[in-house]
Amino acid sequence: EWNDWKFGMFIHWGAWSQTEIGYIWHITREQTPEERIKSFDLYKTFNPVKYDPRVWAKTAKDAGMRYVVFTTKHHDGFCNYDTEFTNLKVTNPECPYSKSHNPDILKQLTDAYRAEGLAVGLYFSHIDWHHPAAAPFSTSHWNFNAKLLDSQPKLWKEAMDFERGQVRELLSNYGEIDIFWFDIRWPSSRGNGEPYEHPRVKKDMTDLVKMMRVMNPDLIINNRGVNLHGDFATPEQRIPAMGFPGYWESNITISNGRGFWYKGKDVTYKSKKELVRMLIDIASKGGNFLLNVGPNPDGTLTPMEIERLRDMGDWMKVNGESIYGTTQTVFRKLDWGRCTIKDQTLYLHVYNWPQDGKLRVPGLKNKIETAYLLSDPEKKPLPTTKEALDVIIEVGMQMPDASASVVVLKITGSPEVDNQIRQNKNGLLELRAWEAKIDGKNANYVLGWGTREGDYIDNWSSRQDKIKWEFLIEKPGQFRVDLNYACTKPNAGSRFKVVVGNQSLAGIVKPTTKKKRITMRKPELSSYSLGDIEFEKAGVYKLSITPENIKSNNLMLLRSVILQPLTE
Repeated sequence: EWNDWKFGMFIHWGAWSQTEIGYIWHITREQTPEERIKSFDLYKTFNPVKYDPRVWAKTAKDAGMRYVVFTTKHHDGFCNYDTEFTNLKVTNPECPYSKSHNPDILKQLTDAYRAEGLAVGLYFSHIDWHHPAAAPFSTSHWNFNAKLLDSQPKLWKEAMDFERGQVRELLSNYGEIDIFWFDIRWPSSRGNGEPYEHPRVKKDMTDLVKMMRVMNPDLIINNRGVNLHGDFATPEQRIPAMGFPGYWESNITISNGRGFWYKGKDVTYKSKKELVRMLIDIASKGGNFLLNVGPNPDGTLTPMEIERLRDMGDWMKVNGESIYGTTQTVFRKLDWGRCTIKDQTLYLHVYNWPQDGKLRVPGLKNKIETAYLLSDPEKKPLPTTKEALDVIIEVGMQMPDASASVVVLKITGSPEVDNQIRQNKNGLLELRAWEAKIDGKNANYVLGWGTREGDYIDNWSSRQDKIKWEFLIEKPGQFRVDLNYACTKPNAGSRFKVVVGNQSLAGIVKPTTKKKRITMRKPELSSYSLGDIEFEKAGVYKLSITPENIKSNNLMLLRSVILQPLTE
């Protein structure tokens, strides 16, 4: 059921929202007690007098959202609810909002969203920069030093008792919770940067999840910091190139700011087109879209947040059928947009309207029952014809919606598609990392996780590791071979060979950055032209890349190979 909802509201908000940058990342590095006290004293001026979660909930529902995930406690330790385990909370008498008629922010919110028929999720940070037992284990963002667990086991037990207590009260005092959304991980290295799962952490996280499932057997839990017991993955601020195995959800901000709460003067917002297409892209890959908003300190949504959510609602009122309850596409790639599926119905989300009014659906083998525009209340049938491996739909010259227009295509039986890698309409051929066959024990495709971008071949450390593709050339001729890749300066200088049939090209890996390490959040990719090859006739071909020598420990991070036609 959760995966059918597709679209949810993420809310980052708390006492820290009074500052321009929101929750204060540098709190872990502040040197003086005075600075730390100032950061942790923000609750003493927190008074969101205009907070009305009924407005938020109505806005979310009108936007087409089916659930909410709200920050009960972020890394700074401030609690938006009445907890008995810390005084850093909204109901502390020193917090001005505690004098309101109902100071428990979370209680108001859960009631409001349930009243609109939306499912309720709770965000909760494992780490806590304020609690005396948890803070020593929370001094960094991702790379926690697990050695501290061995030297201070009693302190760790106190931190775990604190976390279990808060999780237990959240699941006990706020009705039936649908989703529990953990953030960050507990100690995960030996202090040298290499991943390490401490046995004590593994046991305590396993026991925590067991407790939660006893309390609420239907609870959906994300995968952050709970070993392998989470129900879904959580790529952050990105959409995976090919989705994720199993259930997953992309959490992305509605603004283009630095983090999940930022209200600087230079803040900008994603456009309607961007947001609509993000939702479609995620749904077409089988995921959910958790769109984050960051309300003002007074409890109101910003005008641009309201406008964008209204935009999303306008699109969803017409096209929601093509999102809710759908499954991922069966097509390898569609030059004009994306596809979602529901039983024997294909929803074709068109971004690039065909200039000749004829939409080409590549490789579809099924018999066509009917086709029509989803925005057409009369569902007037659109003419369809079969042309070689493709289905042609006469959609007309006018695109109904500039963000994305949906063509409904009903077929007989389950979708069957010939997904041979083929050229696009301009003759260009893209061989992407996730489509490659990898021969060898070391090289592998990296999907990405959290904010780590992924979508490349990595760990290419052996000359025996060969990367291969098979593809169809329908428009033969001469092509330029380009590599889209990243490489650090220490790894540069390795040699490799590209072979296509009886043709070969030699290459030397050039650095794409002066840095010694690749920034995994956004690798610095470059295009490298190797030379030209020629296909004399149409047919199926193979391309392979083999290292000749590897200078350091990785040939390159390879995103794709592009065959660019040089002749018409």
